[in-house]
Amino acid sequence: MHQGDEVFITKSGKYYHYFDDDCPTSSSILKGKKEAQKVREEEAKEMGLTLCKHCAKEYEEDMKERQGCVGAAVFFIGAAVASVEFFTYVIGL
Repeated sequence: MHQGDEVFITKSGKYYHYFDDDCPTSSSILKGKKEAQKVREEEAKEMGLTLCKHCAKEYEEDMKERQGCVGAAVFFIGAAVASVEFFTYVIGL
């Protein structure tokens, strides 16, 4: 999962990469098999680089998971509140 605002860029690349070992390029960089420099994501964009397709896919999946978790949390909180209100009504408190 992408964390922070720094990314990897390689010498010959047109793309920038998140620090995520699910991306083949980032994995090679993290293992020391490929050289890259770290820059801020904003800088990479200003240089005309775009996010690699592997990192973009992982980022999109992570965002969907987070949205799913938030939706589930809201549902369960709502159910808990409804239960308390129901039992309060039944008991007559």
